Amino acid sequence: MNNMLLFCFPYAGGSESIYYPWRKHLLPGIELLPIPYAGRGTRFRDTCYKNMDDALCDLFEYVKKYISGTKYSFFGHSMGGLIAYELCRKLEGEGVHPPKHVFVSGVRAPNRIRSHHLHQLPEEEFKKKLDELNGTPKEVLHNRQLMEIFLPILRSDFRLIEEYAFMPDNARLNANITALYGKGDDIVYEDMIHWKDFTKEQFGLQGYPGGHFFINDNDFDILHLINETLAEH
Repeated sequence: MNNMLLFCFPYAGGSESIYYPWRKHLLPGIELLPIPYAGRGTRFRDTCYKNMDDALCDLFEYVKKYISGTKYSFFGHSMGGLIAYELCRKLEGEGVHPPKHVFVSGVRAPNRIRSHHLHQLPEEEFKKKLDELNGTPKEVLHNRQLMEIFLPILRSDFRLIEEYAFMPDNARLNANITALYGKGDDIVYEDMIHWKDFTKEQFGLQGYPGGHFFINDNDFDILHLINETLAEH
């Protein structure tokens, strides 16, 4: 295969480092570029995003500098999947060539995103909800100093998702879409199958054992799928 850039978008509360271990399992022709969100990881000193538009304006400039004349694809889990989709729309709208493939993982189709207000919960209720979602390590949840750092990031990310408003114009991407989901997640097959309505190209759907963070326990199989899929491009 010719070289392919793979931009990976973290879930809510995550930083680019969650994808670092993937590098050693990708085909030699695939270059992993984890997305550095503002407010965490290598961009800890930057202000967190206020909303989806804020994120898209920032990440559009980040991605654009890498992709001139280069093939690329997106992978995003949960919040990252929604950002990847919307960023693809923005790139196409600005006349930039679209990704070859978009992998959306553990996130409902854009017109099925449910409106919640978790980001507005008092601290203890918010922490309880995070515990139920099982995406924040227990050692972080029960460490007040760490939570003082992570709570603003998590609230910002949850707000981005919960205040997201889908706009139907030009909703279908000029890119293949593969949707992935956890068979034990609240986001089920019936939610994910609707992603087929958001591409003009090919669509695939794959389920894996586990809950919302199934990517952590199925990374070998998911990377095998990514390698096989991108090798065709």
